[in-house]
Amino acid sequence: MLFLLYSGGLWLIVDIIWLIGKKQLRKPWLLKEQPQKVRIFSFLITVFIVSCIMTYGRYRFMHPVIQQIEVNVNKPARELDSIRVAVIGDLHLGYMINRRHAKRFVDLIMAQQPDLILFTGDIIDSYIKPVLESRMDEELSRLSAPLGVFSCTGNHEYRYDAEEKIKLLNNSGIVMLRDSAVLIDSAFYVLGREDLVVPDRKPLHTILNEQKVDISKTVIVMNHTPDNLDEEVDAGADIAIYGHTHYGQAFPGNISTRIIFEVPHGYKRKRNTHIYVTSGIGLAGGPQYRIGTVSEMIMMTVHFIRSR
Repeated sequence: MLFLLYSGGLWLIVDIIWLIGKKQLRKPWLLKEQPQKVRIFSFLITVFIVSCIMTYGRYRFMHPVIQQIEVNVNKPARELDSIRVAVIGDLHLGYMINRRHAKRFVDLIMAQQPDLILFTGDIIDSYIKPVLESRMDEELSRLSAPLGVFSCTGNHEYRYDAEEKIKLLNNSGIVMLRDSAVLIDSAFYVLGREDLVVPDRKPLHTILNEQKVDISKTVIVMNHTPDNLDEEVDAGADIAIYGHTHYGQAFPGNISTRIIFEVPHGYKRKRNTHIYVTSGIGLAGGPQYRIGTVSEMIMMTVHFIRSR
């Protein structure tokens, strides 16, 4: 599909250039009179360029970028000066992203030796069957970090068999935080929100109150969809991490995400909240190419102020 889309677009551009060269841009019917040599050349150059683009897009998917981010939080975290947090979004394990990919994702994460591992949802794609059949949970079970492994839910967790998927992730050692928070080493909080598709999803301020979160401590919020950044900012979250957008996954999708989302990908500081929207490490529903975007994981170094 992408090959046809890019080939058609590029072929159109080549034809327009030919018409401009002939000073006949207003007479597109003259394309019927193109010499056969020109037609063959335009076909070959189009196929060559698009093949190069697709090859590069495949490389970008198979070689995720490790984004190194440093943030400073103006709060103490007991004896901790800093922590290294692995942030990963949108694995989409299933038919397209099989166990071989799951293994290389886990290998990459563990090679970074993070203190804390956080997922922004959509770990499992629409169907759980391929995950069970190839025992991908065995790969997920290799994930470990001194301060824990946590995730919020994403919309794909709720496509089918939601509770079965979430149970599998919990049993694999990934603690699924569903509109709930956990205090880590009495130093900082990790809070996970339910996805937007959940009808009774709670507002963030309600979660903070119900979970008795002490906002004098650092609060890290995992929220799958970056549709309303102000909710995390207004609630006083120190760090808010999101996924979902894939940054469009492949051109021209990256252009549409810029229109839809305030932050389609990358870092932004909004008042006292550090925001990062990851383009994700996996892919959803399409060919395994990254064109105009990247597969990534984030290594976020969080610096705290010293306790007095």
